[in-house]
Amino acid sequence: MSIYLSAALASNRKGRFLQSVAGATPLESDWLSSPPVGGLLLLQAEELTDYEACQNLYLWAMHAGCAALVINPQMAQLATLAELPITLDWSLAPASLSAHEPELTALLASETDQMITGFAGSADRLQHMAGDAVHTRYIRKHSNSGLFALTTLPLWSLSLLDHAEVLVSWLNWFLDHAGLAAPIAEKKPDLADYSLDKQDLVVLLLLYAGNGMSLKELAEHNAVRLMFDVESLDLADRGEILQQHGFINEAGLTESGKNSLQASQYWTYAPLLSEQLNTGALSE
Repeated sequence: MSIYLSAALASNRKGRFLQSVAGATPLESDWLSSPPVGGLLLLQAEELTDYEACQNLYLWAMHAGCAALVINPQMAQLATLAELPITLDWSLAPASLSAHEPELTALLASETDQMITGFAGSADRLQHMAGDAVHTRYIRKHSNSGLFALTTLPLWSLSLLDHAEVLVSWLNWFLDHAGLAAPIAEKKPDLADYSLDKQDLVVLLLLYAGNGMSLKELAEHNAVRLMFDVESLDLADRGEILQQHGFINEAGLTESGKNSLQASQYWTYAPLLSEQLNTGALSE
């Protein structure tokens, strides 16, 4: 999964820093109208002052494989969180973080002056806290859902220029805890999705009458070339389509293909054509 920046964040210095140091990918359009399929989305708290935007981000972030991390929060911008269906009681309070903490927290402790208070959600002791002060808090519905998080850490700090791997590792924590999206199953062709035309039925007729001949052999058969416009039938491409939709297979017509042929007006020609193809009639 990838790390993305909202278009608004990518347009300022904070976003440009995260692009260069963390390798984050900027979204080309507004995330509200076109969010990424999955991954970690970083955006600024000022983008959530509208309730609809806040709700849509939360709903997106709850999908498995998705994570939203809101940065640079100000107290006035958190009011909409309390209106969400899950009711986040997060608030900000002054804080002085200890530098005697693991990795990223230690690097940014002297530049972080706020902590998050509230009871909703969780915070990882090693990743999201400095002593009793919580600088990052997240919430998710269950162990395999995505997550919605807020941080007061200045992730755009120049002190991280020489510690890109620490920042990326910290961001990857959210990806690792965002659940696993179920793979998209490939849709099997449905016969109802495809309606046979006259040329399709001619190809089915030829395969039936050919009694084991391949489409290539039929295309080169003199009797077939005398009776049909082989070029317009386009046997190779049409054969792929018919196979894709379950009318034919390597052995010839499937049960569905035979039933479709028998239900058509071409079925009456099958015995005569079969005789012509297998006895050499009309061939040179």
